[in-house]
Amino acid sequence: MTSDKIQNWWVFPGFEIELMATGFTLPVNISFVPKPSDDPKAPLAYVTELYSGIKVITNNWKVKTYSDTLLNYDPNYLFPGTGESGIIGICVEPNTGDLFVTMIYDDDGETKAKLVRTKSKDGLKIESSEVIIDNIPSVKAAHQIQTVTIGPDKKLYVNIGDGMIDPNVAQDDNDLRGKILRINFDGSIPIDNPNPKSSIFAKGFRNPFGAIWRKSDKSLYISDNGPANDDRLAKVEAGKNYGWPESMRKNSFFVWNYTHAPTALDFMQNKQFKEKYNDELFVALFGSAYAPGRAIKGKKIVKLKLTDNSEAIKSYDDFVVYIGEKAASPCGLSFGIDGLYFTDLHGEGDKPGQSGKGNIYRIKQK
Repeated sequence: MTSDKIQNWWVFPGFEIELMATGFTLPVNISFVPKPSDDPKAPLAYVTELYSGIKVITNNWKVKTYSDTLLNYDPNYLFPGTGESGIIGICVEPNTGDLFVTMIYDDDGETKAKLVRTKSKDGLKIESSEVIIDNIPSVKAAHQIQTVTIGPDKKLYVNIGDGMIDPNVAQDDNDLRGKILRINFDGSIPIDNPNPKSSIFAKGFRNPFGAIWRKSDKSLYISDNGPANDDRLAKVEAGKNYGWPESMRKNSFFVWNYTHAPTALDFMQNKQFKEKYNDELFVALFGSAYAPGRAIKGKKIVKLKLTDNSEAIKSYDDFVVYIGEKAASPCGLSFGIDGLYFTDLHGEGDKPGQSGKGNIYRIKQK
């Protein structure tokens, strides 16, 4: 841990920031093991690296390579552009420790998206994988397959972007793009879906990057990136239409008119902070794809206090802000057992993705 890195982040009064690990190559999302063991060498969390695969962090904060062979094409490192694609979402199946991972892949020159399940005896090294869903048209850019979560109903929920080329697919019930999917662990369709013959849970999304479950109402909340305006947060309900491409405001409970590129989000709901922050929502605002220095657009984490029914916002505050001169920006975000963790995708590197400088930070209450 070095003082200059910590000084480059402003933190909300009463909290402090710690550099927990570094040397990642474009760390996107972080997912913690639901019930970590006492073994210092056992898995604590997993991190997706956009181009390479998955890193595992053990309880003693050693970083190991879980897999580096998941991507079947060579990225081109262009930010913004096609360098923004790769391995994105990840979650841990609580009973087996298996990982569900989202990514795009090259299929004989066509770009497609898929969800895979990986297995490992000790959780430290991939041993096998199986495809859960695939063959979803995609692009080597944003608007791809994003976050995967497990709901309280023990179903998988998968965020799919609209694929960028034709936003009208978000309204097409025969196309999985621009949707939130609900599937069983084996990829089959639950019989209690809005349409029992379709994996579509809700539609009308543009680029829904983040997703998290709120315990207090057992509901799914997502972040969705708008075009030149109207990034949003929405509570996702079965069978609802969220408006894109006609609107980014339909059925949304919060909108940034000036876009900030919201990525991951999480609720404080397991006593990591004091009770006054219970059920507050923390959202990473990434900002521009690659922008050095301080910025009006993104490069921060904000916290929001919602009403019980999510129809209004009681408060909105900057929580963490990058104040340095490099290209650092928060991307992944998740509460662990002892604080709020976030990934810094570029890690103050000079060239996007071409050196392992990505970081993971922890925010703790003083």
